[in-house]
Amino acid sequence: MSVENNNTSDVLETFMVEKKKVDNELLSLHRELEDLKVKQDILKEDSNIRQEESRVKYEVLEKKHKSLVDKLQERIECPVCLEVPEAGPVFTCSNGHLVCFKCKNDSCPTCRVKMYGEKSLLAVTVLENIEHKCRIQGCDQLLPLGGIGAHRKVCTYRLIRCPATLCGDKVAFCSIIEHLMTSCSQSFAKEDNWITDLTSETGFFTINFNVVEIEAYKVDTFLWNGKYFFLNIRRSGYSGDWTFHVEMLGEEEECSKYRAQLVLHKNKDVAVDDGYVYRFTGHPCSVEEEKDSKKETGLMVSNKMMAKLKQVTEVKTQDVFKISITFYKKL
Repeated sequence: MSVENNNTSDVLETFMVEKKKVDNELLSLHRELEDLKVKQDILKEDSNIRQEESRVKYEVLEKKHKSLVDKLQERIECPVCLEVPEAGPVFTCSNGHLVCFKCKNDSCPTCRVKMYGEKSLLAVTVLENIEHKCRIQGCDQLLPLGGIGAHRKVCTYRLIRCPATLCGDKVAFCSIIEHLMTSCSQSFAKEDNWITDLTSETGFFTINFNVVEIEAYKVDTFLWNGKYFFLNIRRSGYSGDWTFHVEMLGEEEECSKYRAQLVLHKNKDVAVDDGYVYRFTGHPCSVEEEKDSKKETGLMVSNKMMAKLKQVTEVKTQDVFKISITFYKKL
């Protein structure tokens, strides 16, 4: 028993020594981890400080740059039209006052001395190297002179005509939907307080129209996959041809990526071909196209053929015709 106890004691002592060794190693590793954590926190704090310093420096430089640009713009602003010229020549009088080429006259608008046609090369250099305002009402974007023209063509505040055939209002591109919903008297969206969302539709969406003696129907607005489309129907006089065309709220290049299918029919089922079905498949025209040219981009049907498409309702007081429509994106 004494020998066994001695052996047990030796084993326990060995275990204790080994445990202490492991404990020390764990403690050492724990301290190393703590040290690493502290160093990481210091590095992170240092990184945050540097980021904040960089941000502050950037803001200071940005304000300084804006202040310099504002002063340069103020110096070359034409005193007549109060605009910064976007092209030369810029004329100067003998006292150094500037005037743009559109407003130049025989005398200086600032000091009234005679203008001889002297040009300021420095002013032209300045206007070529500063940012210019878009100038379209509502847009506050500043751009280099070389990009201002391209921007104005696609500026979301550019004015376009309302897509409704009988509405002549000019509206900012970005406000067209709001106009159709709240202001346009020739819009079904305003009348119904609703825009038809076809995004979840898997096939054709069918609409019944009453036959009425009017020059043009109100515009119908549709939403499909985040894009807005407009259906216009008009007549060339009460006994003339009918035209049906689809427009899209987008530029011409974007519109070319989409397709609209329009079916004019009599039967309830759009797939039924009873000899009186008219179809159009093609890309919608841009809402920015001229109204007279847009009516030639869709489906044209004679008044005689429209008479065969009419369907008398159950109460026999109103003729109707059906239009089915769907959209898809060209692959």
